[in-house]
Amino acid sequence: MKNILIYLIAILGVFQTAWAQQELERANHLFEKAYYADAIALYEAALPTHKSSKLITNLADSYYHTFDLNAAARWYRYLISNYGDTVSEEYYFKLNQSLKAIGEYEEAVTVLFDYYTKEGETDNLNQLKQATIYLDNVKAIGDRFTIENSALNTITSEFGAMQIGNELWYTATHKKSTSKTYRWNNEHYLDIYTHPLDKQMLGDSLSSEVSKAINTRLHEGPFTISPDGNTLYFTRNNFKNGKRKTDDKKISNLKIYSANLVDGEWKNIVELPFNSDDFSNEHPTLNSDGSKLYFSSDRPGGFGSFDIYEVTIQQDNTFGIPVNLGAIINTDKKEQFPFMSSDGSLYFSSNGHPGFGLLDVFVSENKNGIFQQPDNLGLPINSGYDDFSYNLNTDIKTGYFASNRPSGKGSDDIYSFTVTKELVIEDCKQFITGIITDRTTTLPLSDAIITLVDTENKLVSTSKSKENGAFEFEVHCETTYSIKAEKKGYEGISRNIITNNERNATKDASMNLFSITEKEKAEALVVLKKLEEEKLRTKQLAIKKLEENKKAQIQLVQQEAQEKERIEKVRIAEKVKSEQTLAKKITDALATETALVKESGRTIIQTEEIHFDYSLWYLRRESRERLKTVIDVMKNNPGIIIEIGTHTDIRGNSGYNKDLSQKRADSAKEFLVKNGIASDRIVSKGYGESKPIVVCPTEDACSEEDHEWNRRCEFVVVGWGYDSKKP
Repeated sequence: MKNILIYLIAILGVFQTAWAQQELERANHLFEKAYYADAIALYEAALPTHKSSKLITNLADSYYHTFDLNAAARWYRYLISNYGDTVSEEYYFKLNQSLKAIGEYEEAVTVLFDYYTKEGETDNLNQLKQATIYLDNVKAIGDRFTIENSALNTITSEFGAMQIGNELWYTATHKKSTSKTYRWNNEHYLDIYTHPLDKQMLGDSLSSEVSKAINTRLHEGPFTISPDGNTLYFTRNNFKNGKRKTDDKKISNLKIYSANLVDGEWKNIVELPFNSDDFSNEHPTLNSDGSKLYFSSDRPGGFGSFDIYEVTIQQDNTFGIPVNLGAIINTDKKEQFPFMSSDGSLYFSSNGHPGFGLLDVFVSENKNGIFQQPDNLGLPINSGYDDFSYNLNTDIKTGYFASNRPSGKGSDDIYSFTVTKELVIEDCKQFITGIITDRTTTLPLSDAIITLVDTENKLVSTSKSKENGAFEFEVHCETTYSIKAEKKGYEGISRNIITNNERNATKDASMNLFSITEKEKAEALVVLKKLEEEKLRTKQLAIKKLEENKKAQIQLVQQEAQEKERIEKVRIAEKVKSEQTLAKKITDALATETALVKESGRTIIQTEEIHFDYSLWYLRRESRERLKTVIDVMKNNPGIIIEIGTHTDIRGNSGYNKDLSQKRADSAKEFLVKNGIASDRIVSKGYGESKPIVVCPTEDACSEEDHEWNRRCEFVVVGWGYDSKKP
């Protein structure tokens, strides 16, 4: 069962793939036959699986030809973004036109600018820049026309309106719902209609076919009529003996036919001899005397898609050889819908000359039989969409044109217009003006020479200031200039002026000139002032330096005082800390050493009595044993410094006793040193008989025991902070 299911899915996948491929081939077939409206749905359905460059190109073109220009722009963007290296200029141009139509003018210019830059097409790049400036100049004119959408318009196409007598003739889709559908855009085929001129406001219900003989099941229109009203020239699909004829691509090309008015009916319908089954001739128009026929054709040998041609109508109503109007009129794009006004000017629609998008209407004056460079007719006749079939009435001020702009009622709409402004196209200009004055007196200066140069220092113009000092230059917009003013006896001066894109704006370049005499006076005053300022500055610097020195001295004294104060505080703090430490040491030592005792305000190391033999200084054996107590205390407390004070009794000479006691003190010190006590921790002092314990007035006044008490050795702590590391 599982294998069967897999098999069915595989078969379904193959079927879907085959079906999708078949639908894509069908879409391509419709596209090749220009059935764009039908092809779109099939291409859209194929998109999820077939986003090839060909499909995207055909889809974008289909939208382009059916005027869904938002969709066209979207798919041309996609095409260029994904296949840009293989996409030709044609599609960059179509994206440019689509973007203009939907109002994206900056992006439209950027598309072509980037392409020409990438391809190194300098000439096209310069033409694009000039075209952008040109269109800005056209837009600057403002609206040149009042326009009104005709009441004859419907949701389908109406165009090619022409006032003929008391009627308005125009081209429109067939008004019978049962008529054949033109599959380019799925509207009915075109026919030629007439309508009472004074009843346009009643709508197209009063419109009638110009002739059953003229109108067929295929396209008829646009058209023109001879000055005498007896010959009608009109466009029709290649049609013979009631059947449509096609070329090898199955395209039914357009031909121009003529018909004669005989007894009120159009008869003798024949195609003109310069037609062909292999290319199209369309959109006929006549000059004012009917001697020349102008038309559009994509015949071989032209400049591009459709060009405008001129053919002479001979006296015997035969035709000469069609002549291309040349590169002044025709481009490599489309030139269509020609119209010749009574003054000999040629009006036509083109997407090859600088325009606002798709077809715009242009005019070329005829001077001495030569057509001049065409100019864009401007706003609001022209828009981002197709604007075409321009036709002037005999007053050359009113007329009709057609447009498929989105604000209309349907596909193509007829508009009436009235010219309200002349077509005067000027480059953007501004004015540099100003007044030249005397800098000292502020009075105006006449006859000053004003020179205007560009950024390359090339002379643009010169002028003289008037009696009131005024001057003026007319200059280009968005340009940088340098302007210089000079006058004899005055110092010259210059300044830069940058113009913007505001048309006819005025830039002030007023300048004041400095008299050379006044300048010299001013310079002398400046020198004198500088000398005085220098003297004052020197004096101020000296005063400042003196004040700074005084301030520095005061600061130094203050700093020294502060430093002394700091040092004293540190010393006191250290002394306090040292004393506190010493006090703690003493306290700890007194607490731990039983031999250390306080006595009569002194701290002594208490030992058993150290006695010396009479008149001798050598330590007795028991004395040496007793001195070990001193040694232990001093080793346990390495910071202690002691004084060994030895005393004698009063017997004997005092000088002798003094010397004897010193020897005894030294003897004790020597013993301590030998036992590991540093010498500089011991002060040996012999007091002789000067400090007895028992005072004996005479030798006999005291007992031997008293004298022995006076012969003693004392160990007094005189210091606690001994540091062996200090020198």
